[in-house]
Amino acid sequence: MADPLAQAAGRVDTWSVDALASAFRDAVRGPKNTDALYVVWNDRGAQLLLYVDSLLVRVVETMLVVAVDTETVEFGRAPLIVRFVFGADSDPATLVAATDETAHGHPVIAARWGELFRSVIWAALVRIVVTLAGKGGLQPRSISLGEDQLTVRSDAPVPIRQLAQEHVRAGRPGQPPQASGV
Repeated sequence: MADPLAQAAGRVDTWSVDALASAFRDAVRGPKNTDALYVVWNDRGAQLLLYVDSLLVRVVETMLVVAVDTETVEFGRAPLIVRFVFGADSDPATLVAATDETAHGHPVIAARWGELFRSVIWAALVRIVVTLAGKGGLQPRSISLGEDQLTVRSDAPVPIRQLAQEHVRAGRPGQPPQASGV
C-alpha cells in the first residue's frame, strides 16, 4: 500500500525575510502598539526598551537569525539576537528547530531578556506556519529556509490510526510484516 503522506495533496508557501520581520515586529510590539517605533517591556521591576524599527531577520543556510536593538539605563544600547536552526529539506525532522541556550548580545541583557524575546519570536513563527498550513484544512509538513525566505510545505492531515496501520503492514527492517488488529 502507498505511503499515506505521499498521497496527500499539498501546498508550498513562502515568506520573505521582510515579511517575517514585519510579523516579528508586530509580535514584539503587542496588539496595543501596532505602529510604535519602540516599546518598553516591563518584568518584575526591570525595564527594556526595544527599538522595534531596528528588528532584522536574516537567513544563513538553515539558520534564522533575528536581532533587535535594545536599551537599558544600566547598559545603554545593545543588540539582542536569537537564532533558530532548522533541518535541511532532506532531514526527517523538518518541523523542529534548535536554538541557543541563551540569546546573544550584551551578556546581562541576553541573560535577563533573551528567553522572553526568543519565546515571542518563536510563537510568532509558529503562528505564521500554522496559519499558512491551515488554509484549506492542511497541516504543516515541513519548514525550510533558503534564498532569504521561509518555505512551509503543507499536506492534508493523515489520521494517526492510518499511519500506525501502514507502519504495522510495512513491518520492521529484517522482520516479516506482522498481522495486527490495529
